[in-house]
Amino acid sequence: MLDLPQLREGAPTPLWLQLKHALRDHITFHLSPGARIPSETELCRHYGLARMTVRQAITALVNEGLVGRQQGRGSFVLPTRLAIPPSTGAHFLDDGFEAGDDLKVQVVDTALAVPPRWISTRLGLAEEERAHKVRVTLSRQADVLASRTLYVPEHVAPSLQEAELTEPIHRILEDRFGLELATAEETMRMIHADQLRATTLRIAPETPLILLERMVFVETGEPVEYARTYYRAEHYRFEHKLARPAGDDAAEVAANGRRHHVGAPDAAGGADPDPELSGEAGDGTHGAASARRRA
Repeated sequence: MLDLPQLREGAPTPLWLQLKHALRDHITFHLSPGARIPSETELCRHYGLARMTVRQAITALVNEGLVGRQQGRGSFVLPTRLAIPPSTGAHFLDDGFEAGDDLKVQVVDTALAVPPRWISTRLGLAEEERAHKVRVTLSRQADVLASRTLYVPEHVAPSLQEAELTEPIHRILEDRFGLELATAEETMRMIHADQLRATTLRIAPETPLILLERMVFVETGEPVEYARTYYRAEHYRFEHKLARPAGDDAAEVAANGRRHHVGAPDAAGGADPDPELSGEAGDGTHGAASARRRA
């Protein structure tokens, strides 16, 4: 006999939604990540429901990232989504993209070359001025959770490729090269994985991704890093603490603070001329949110 809450026949809430809430409570209070939830057959027998009703409830939990299906085995509780930025972040640019516990960072490739023109423009580089390009992935066991491609001007960090690039770049820039990072601008939008991202993250094309673009500046306003991070949406949640600003901070937020754009991305967030970064403009962008971080 399953230890599950009873459903209410004749209630205004549909039975599939009642079952979804009952399963969510069961998962939250009684099951751990990796545990199997009751099968469709068990739930049909326990509640006397049609299989379609049970399947709709489980599918809703799958779509929310709480449960994952395994062919021939059933449905299982997924690990808790990682928080961005993590609640333990000590640096204002910490975002959880670093090794620790069961997380592993791997360098995919590096290069020192003239970047695509649109990236040179963002970084304020002169024509033919070079930048370091670094691609890294973040994994947990067999799953690649996120990938990041970043650019740092050569004159900012000449020997960057000699550093341990599995460490967060913002810490390398401060600790190794003595930079004092002051602000950052971030834009987040939803996309669908193109073939390159699907291959890197070991997922199917069209899988939903969260794309986070970041520009990092020193106190003078000079840009010192441009990064694009692709997060698998089913593994992450974004957390922000909001507080009412006062005085000068309130005026700055009013002028430059959080913005939310609904619909197509603006020109800066549209098609990417770089073949490695192409494909996003037509990948189902669902809107963008922008925010500014300060040290």
